[in-house]
Amino acid sequence: MPMVKVNGIGLYFEEVGSGLPVVLAHGTGTGWREWQPQIAALGDRYRVVAYDARGQGRSEAPADRRCYSQPLMVEDLHGLLRHLGIDRACVGGLSMGGNVALNFALAHPEMAAGVIVCNTGAGSDDPQLLAAEIKRRVELLERQGVEAFADEYVRDPGHAGFVAQGPEAAAFLRTAVTSCTAHGLAGTLAGVVGNRPSIYSLGPQLAAMRVPTMIIMGEHDDYCTKVSAYMAETIPGAELAVIRNAGHLSNLEQPQEFNAAVERFLKRVWPTAGARG
Repeated sequence: MPMVKVNGIGLYFEEVGSGLPVVLAHGTGTGWREWQPQIAALGDRYRVVAYDARGQGRSEAPADRRCYSQPLMVEDLHGLLRHLGIDRACVGGLSMGGNVALNFALAHPEMAAGVIVCNTGAGSDDPQLLAAEIKRRVELLERQGVEAFADEYVRDPGHAGFVAQGPEAAAFLRTAVTSCTAHGLAGTLAGVVGNRPSIYSLGPQLAAMRVPTMIIMGEHDDYCTKVSAYMAETIPGAELAVIRNAGHLSNLEQPQEFNAAVERFLKRVWPTAGARG
């Protein structure tokens, strides 16, 4: 089992292919499996790395809530790249992972050949609503455990488009979520998702970015529509791709259209990628 100790935490990762490194960070609860359609599509042409974030899947899940924050996750990604001998990569992420990828590009621009920010920024438009929802979900995990949280996760309106594809889709999400521990998910929600800065607060940094950027959003992802448009307008040269008939899990709902957008972007950043790792 590919595990590595970085930044004081044991991280599980999967690696496929060779060439330009593409490193993918997942959303809350889904783990590296979220990226299986992209690994399958890109693995014959790129070096694709997907990993379980701290507190998720097979990665270590500390009991101490102080071990969960977005800056720590950014440095986990940095440490993983260093461990794998990758000097420069295209980094991408969805939802929570999109925030990690974006902030990695801000913190370590010399290591980012490009950044793909997918379905990212939920809560930025209404931080008070986000705080209340995070508090409620943390309490659910603490009182009733991961199975009850998985029930809610499958019913989340943002996931409805994927779940509507059939029982296998719902089972996929449930399996992903229940592979996590209740305390790992609670720590992630409280320390990372509920304690990160609003995308809008990053405005000056985004306006100064020089890392090639693609913003991807689902057409029906009400959580991220406005903030995705803001990022695309603010980051110089950023490209916005809207995935039709998709919600918050656009890479799973419409993998062919999503993969095509990613490949267009990777071809765009290839001349600026420099060393392959």
